[in-house]
This record gives sequence, structure tokens and C-alpha cells, in this order.
Amino acid sequence: MNTAATERPVPSATELHAAATVVDGSTVIELSDAHLDRIRRGGVTAVNHTVTRPYADTVTALREVNHCRRWIDEHADDVLLALTVADIERAKTEGKEAVILGPQDTEMIGVDLDLLGTFHDLGVRILQLTYQRQNLLGAGCGEETDSGLTHKGRTFVRAMNELGILVDVSHCGERTGLDAMDTSDKPVVVTHSFCDALSPHIRAKSDTFLRRLGAQGGVLGITTLSGFLYYPDAPTRRPDLTRFVEHVNRVVEVIGVDHVAIATDYDETWTEAMRAAQLKDKEQQNLLGDFGWNERRAIGMDDASQFPNFTEALLAGGFSPDDVVKILGGNWLRVYGEAWKPTAR
Repeated sequence: MNTAATERPVPSATELHAAATVVDGSTVIELSDAHLDRIRRGGVTAVNHTVTRPYADTVTALREVNHCRRWIDEHADDVLLALTVADIERAKTEGKEAVILGPQDTEMIGVDLDLLGTFHDLGVRILQLTYQRQNLLGAGCGEETDSGLTHKGRTFVRAMNELGILVDVSHCGERTGLDAMDTSDKPVVVTHSFCDALSPHIRAKSDTFLRRLGAQGGVLGITTLSGFLYYPDAPTRRPDLTRFVEHVNRVVEVIGVDHVAIATDYDETWTEAMRAAQLKDKEQQNLLGDFGWNERRAIGMDDASQFPNFTEALLAGGFSPDDVVKILGGNWLRVYGEAWKPTAR
């Protein structure tokens, strides 16, 4: 038998990227035609959009969600709201962008479970428990003391499970994140972070944390912000996508390829003036390093239009086409499907 005739042809990087469902696990999108152009050129199908600013009050958060929903409605030929995995699959088929609403904070909700249900009704499908600081649910990674998930936090996580909202612990303190995994009966995710073993940082996740995440079925999205992928022995050296692949490899070595994905953590609404002001804030400077405006993102990933470079870098790093498809978006789709409930049509 000629086995060569039955083997699947190896796709090129371009073909593989075009066929994959590509997901950015965390970003702040600019509600504009320029954003849509970048997404099209990058072959991105879905984005987890930080729809409300951290620490927003309830009214402000509701206005921000409404503003995004109206923009989606006005661009129905190009964008759709993702409430289920089927919506993302439809977006891929129709050549549209699927926008997932994923706030990075719960302070606009407090512990009001009726409000949690309201935000779910409005389309929120991913929700981060804390953003840097302590709140009513638990500790952020910026706190010196992390007492873990509070009693209210445990109630909140269980309510998220029941509603079908994916629990995100990216900015949580380690104990709070571990407690969330112990409480949740659905996989918990780290939508945007990196490996503490390679780039020590309060925003990074330890190998101990990763092992629990893998055992629980979760996924960690690797960011491509320079200040997070930094080299400890050369902290001013701008990282590139080879460095991104090193962080991906670390997750794979610790918990396997089914638990790692992409999350740029880019804010398209940021301006150079905003960055300059941030560099004057010592706390923020320590978080993101001393990288200037043009160096703030990893070489080869300046914006969403360059997403095909991820595929090339992963293939060059030795990943198989099947594993690349998982990292590009397949792993996100799997965990979304486990956490979200189908929505009646």
C-alpha cells in the first residue's frame, strides 16, 4: 500500500491561518472602521473585548456596554455579538468578527446577583473577578496580602457558573485565583498573562498555578506586551514572537498544549499621550516596564493585522499544524463551550 498517497498534505502557514478560527483572548477594541480593517487583514474571527473600563460604576458600565452593542448593531454586515460558540463559528463562515463582551472587573456589579444576571442578559460572557486591587470578591495581584476568595466571591463564582459566564482570574492574586478554581464547577481561565518562571512579575502565573489551571481544564492566553515578555537579564531588550513562543512552550511543558492560547492584551484606544502619562506613574511604570510608545508591543505584532505572524512563529517553533490550530483559537472555543450555555433562538 502506498501510504504516502493517504497522508494529509502539510498546509502552508498562510493556508493554516486562513482555515483556523483565530481568537484574541483579550483586547480593547476601537469601535471604528480602522479596527475592522486590521481584523480582516489579520484573519481574526473573534475577540474578547474589555467592554467596560476597570473600576467603572454601574451606570458607566451599562452605558459602555450599550455603546458597544449599538456599534455592533450598526455594523451587522461585519460584526456580530458572540453569545455562544455557534456564533463564533457562524462569524467564521460568514467572514465576520465575533465580539465577546468580557469586562475585567466586577466592581460595577458588587455582589448584586440580579445585576450579574442583567449583565449576562446584555451579552457578557467572560468576567474577571478582580482588577489589581481588593474588592468584595477577592484580592487583585497588586495587593501585598491575598486572603483569597471571600464568601461573597464564592457565591458569585457559583452564580457565574449557573448563568454561563466564564470566570477569568488574570489580574487576581494567586490565592484568589486558586480559590476560584476550587469553587468553580466549570473551567476557569486566565485570559491574558504569561509565565512567572520566564518573566517574573505580579501579573505572571507560577508553575504551581498553571498545574492547577491545567487540572481544572482551563486555558492561559499569552500576551505580547513587551513589558510582560521581558528578559530578566536584559529588561530593556524588546521581545519578539520567538519570546512569545518561549512562553507558550513553558505552558505546554507544564500542563500541555490544550491549555495555552493567544491574548494580545492590546488597547486600541490607547494614545501616545496616555502612555507618556502612565510612565510618570511609578506603579504603572513598574507594571509595564520602561518601553516607549513604539516598543510597547512585541516585534512582529504591532497590531491585529499582523496575527498571521503568530502562525508562522508557532510553526517555526516546532508546533504541529494541529497544535497551532488549538493555540490560535481551538483551545478558547473548547473552554467557551464548556462554560457558556446555549442561548435559545
